[in-house]
Formats: sequence, C-alpha cells, structure tokens
Amino acid sequence: MSTISEPEQILKYFLVPDNTRIEANKITVEGDVIVGNHSNIEYGILGDTVIMGEGVTVSGDIAARSDIRVDMWSKLGNRVEVGRNAYLGEFVTIGGKLLVKGDLDVGKEVKIRGGFEAKGWILVRNPVPVIMFLFLYIREMMRLGKDEEIEKALEEFFEDSEDSQSFDVKDMGENILIIPAGTKFTPEVFEVAGETIIGENCHLIGNIRAQAVETGDNLTLKGSIYSEGQILIGENSTVYGNLYSKGKVQIGRNSRVFGGVKASSVLLHENSRVEGTIKAPSGVTFLRDATEMPVLAEVNALGKVIMSDTHKLPENPPQDEDIRTKNIVEVNSPIKSNVKARNSFTPGRKRKTARTRALERTRRFKGTRAYRKEQKSEE
Repeated sequence: MSTISEPEQILKYFLVPDNTRIEANKITVEGDVIVGNHSNIEYGILGDTVIMGEGVTVSGDIAARSDIRVDMWSKLGNRVEVGRNAYLGEFVTIGGKLLVKGDLDVGKEVKIRGGFEAKGWILVRNPVPVIMFLFLYIREMMRLGKDEEIEKALEEFFEDSEDSQSFDVKDMGENILIIPAGTKFTPEVFEVAGETIIGENCHLIGNIRAQAVETGDNLTLKGSIYSEGQILIGENSTVYGNLYSKGKVQIGRNSRVFGGVKASSVLLHENSRVEGTIKAPSGVTFLRDATEMPVLAEVNALGKVIMSDTHKLPENPPQDEDIRTKNIVEVNSPIKSNVKARNSFTPGRKRKTARTRALERTRRFKGTRAYRKEQKSEE
C-alpha cells in the first residue's frame, strides 16, 4: 500500500475506507468525507463530517451527521442536511433546501434556492478556506515536530463556539473517504488522476480508472478496472467486470473475476478463478500457499509421501546399558574366538584314539588310489 508522507499529497490518492458502499446514486461512508478541489461528484454523500474544497460540484443529496464545510465557488445540487454546524464559503450555491441543527456560518454571495433552517446562530462573514488553512498549518507543525500542538490546534479549530463538545481528531483520521482533486465521479466511471486504495468489505458499483489500484479483502465491484500501473485484488473478492493493466495484475485467494484479464503479467492464486480469457505477454504465474512437509518424510518414485520410522532416535537413550549387536552371542570361555580348536570336545560324540584316526586316514588314501586305477583301466 502506498505511503502518504507529506500533507500536500493527501489529496492525490483516492482512499476508500472499510465498509464503504458506492451504489447507483449514493456514497455511504461510516466516517468522514474529504473532496478535493474542482471535483465533479454525480452522487449523493452520506457521512459524518463532510469537507469540500474549492469549485466542487455535487449533484445528489448531502447528509452530514456532524459538520459540513464547503469552500468557495462550490455547487450543491439538491437537499443538504447537517447534524451540527455548517460553514459555507463565498459564492456557494445550493440548489435545494439547507437544514442545519447547529450554527450557520456563511460568506458573501451565498445562494440557497430552496431556503434554509438553522436552529443555532447565523453568521455572515468570509470563513477561512478550510483546506488551505489545514494544509499550511499542519505542514508547518510537522516541520517543527510539534505533534501535540497539531492535535490541540485541530481540536480548537473544529470546536463549537457555544458547545463544549470538541471535534474528535483521532476518529477523523481512522475512517475517512478521500476523493482527490479533479476527480470525476459518474455512474459510468470513477476517473482518478492518482492511485486508488480500497479498504475491506466494500461494495462499489461503477468502473474505476486510475494510475494503480489496490483493494482489500471481501470486495464486491460491479464494474471494470482500468489502470496504467498494477492492479492488486485482495482475498475473497468478486469483480463483475474486466481487469486491464499495463503492468502486473495479482488476484488473491478465493477471488473470482467474471470477466477477462489483460496485463503485462498475471499472478493468479490457485484457489481463485477467472471466467474470461487471460492475456499476459510476460506469462501467468500461479501462486500456492506454502505447506510444511511432515517430519522425517520420504517421497517414493510416484511422489507419495511415506512416513519413516527408521530414522527416529530415542529422545533419552539409557546410558547405563551396553549397546550390543543382536547377532553375537557371548560365551564365557578363555579360548579366543579367532583361534581354531583342533581337539575340541563336542557333546554326544565319543573320543577317538590315535590308532583309529591313523587307520581312517590310510583307508581314505587307499580308496583314492584304487579309484584312480579303475579310471585308467576303463580308458
């Protein structure tokens, strides 16, 4: 995931937080919304705090649970409901009705064609451009290394004039939708100049065109993705469209693409699935989870893993016992095993005298001479 290191780069990324839903005519966020300068949003917006830059156009309804801050020359097409306070810059135009439960702070030449209702104070002045003030101040504090002063200043900046309840800066940073400057949001395409990073458990309807796209897990996208760079799809995701990239496309585990994939190279998990054709000049690589081999295993010629018990050694062998060879039987005898005993005693056999042994040798010798004579006579 890309790292945003400088404050001025925050609006160069299309950041979609977790559990965001972009449906046919509404963007629903569980956190805050920041829209960059000169963006065209043909959707309604539902979020906590909604902050819009200069020259922003929103066609749908806007519902802010907390505050709304709109910079100069912006156009809000329909009904606007604000749970707390509203801050409108110069030359802001609202085509519908404005309902504010808190205070209303407006600049000069603000047009509200459907009328307005405000339960708090109404101030007519020129508010400081919110985006410019935040970026310049935070950048200077970060340069000086004063993080505590940044948090304190933000709390004072967003603090109500009459209410003691302060703005929660920590919650704002944790779950926030950021639409970069110059973005075109239509039901046909989300056209972003920079990179797109989508969180987990999101449901989006529409095509995405960006420099690079990275998604979290459990994404449901009803549309195609067009990217100049890489496309990374998380696990357990479903894309009802095509994936086009000039770089790399990677599809995570248990994800399905109901369309084709065209990229320089494709990394496809073995449990994922692509219904259409895959075109990758640099090749397709199948990813597989690393599995551990069993302990003391052997693989035979057919590739089958066989557990081997012959290599196992006892954990604690007895040191007191002697290690003996199984096939050797020791006999308590003073005679060495490598010396041949000529007159060894064999049980069950009578002992022969010297004369008997001499006669046996003579008979064997005479028998051999008689046998040789018979062989010669026959020849």
